[in-house]
Amino acid sequence: MATNIRTIEMPPRETSDGLPPLLLLLHGYGSNEYDLIGLADYLDPRFHIVSARAILDIGFGYAWYHLYGVPGNLISDDASRAQSLDILTKFIADLPGRVGADPQRVYVLGFSQGGLMTLGLALTVPHLVAGAVPISCYLDEKVVPQVQPDALAQMPLLVLHGVEDDLIPVAAGRQVRDYLQQLPVDLTYQEYPIGHGIHPDALPLIQRWFAERLNVPRA
Repeated sequence: MATNIRTIEMPPRETSDGLPPLLLLLHGYGSNEYDLIGLADYLDPRFHIVSARAILDIGFGYAWYHLYGVPGNLISDDASRAQSLDILTKFIADLPGRVGADPQRVYVLGFSQGGLMTLGLALTVPHLVAGAVPISCYLDEKVVPQVQPDALAQMPLLVLHGVEDDLIPVAAGRQVRDYLQQLPVDLTYQEYPIGHGIHPDALPLIQRWFAERLNVPRA
């Protein structure tokens, strides 16, 4: 498994005080760095946006970890998943300095496998993440023992899931919700009448959620 992460970037379209906030996008299984960058035009123009390619080449695209089983009952490979999270942790620690962004305003948005990675980063290295939007994912049980609740005070999390998702059933999204409700995070959870995807109605919510946080005066 390679350790280099390939990316594409979109610089801020509007200036902000000081260094720009950073948004890291993490795609799902079998996709690539060009997938979620299509959201960039709809997201806050103050962001410096970086879309990352997963590190595992699976032939028809890229993945953050191996998957086995069938839709609705997928089994993830512990070793490759843990390795990707470790590599992403190092990557996100260095990223603000590399692109000239504000290390105190680093947000992550991920879909499916990328959503699981997004949630893993927020829960395990909250000092590196200002907020996270995991979409259509499930809870990584191997991450839970690493979580330190006191370090998560008021961590903003926006969790989205489709009620008709036959790849990662909505029960998995509700498990994420129920787990996060036990932690001192600032949780917003929303379901949409969609399968394994991002509902168009989710975009205005994502836009408002980011704007509310970026509009808070910097300390």
